[in-house]
Amino acid sequence: MDKIQVGWNRIEEIAGEQGVKTMEEVQDFSPRLAKMAVEFGYGDIYSDDTLDLKQRAMITLSSLISQGDQGTALTFHFKIALKVGLSKEEILEVINHCSGYVGFPKAISSLSHFKKAYSEFENENK
Repeated sequence: MDKIQVGWNRIEEIAGEQGVKTMEEVQDFSPRLAKMAVEFGYGDIYSDDTLDLKQRAMITLSSLISQGDQGTALTFHFKIALKVGLSKEEILEVINHCSGYVGFPKAISSLSHFKKAYSEFENENK
């Protein structure tokens, strides 16, 4: 199986139908960007089994929080973290831990996005 298909399979596994839909929207507007993200991001990075999916989710969240990402990527990856099995408390601790390194404004802003993502995740998984 090629890395593109592996990537699409991984997106479906960790982000569900909504994740596939989100990436399809990227693909509709920028096929090249979607190809790179699916093939490398999910077909290569997320498909290596050295780290488990929960560890990868924590690393990804830490990176996005430290970058100050307050857009769709952070919300998307909060939902992935929940889907792969991180608890609300574990994600809150990732935010808390990051606050000492990135500052309270980024941490508090991230918390606001997590509240939204958590609520959406709960509604989508009833």
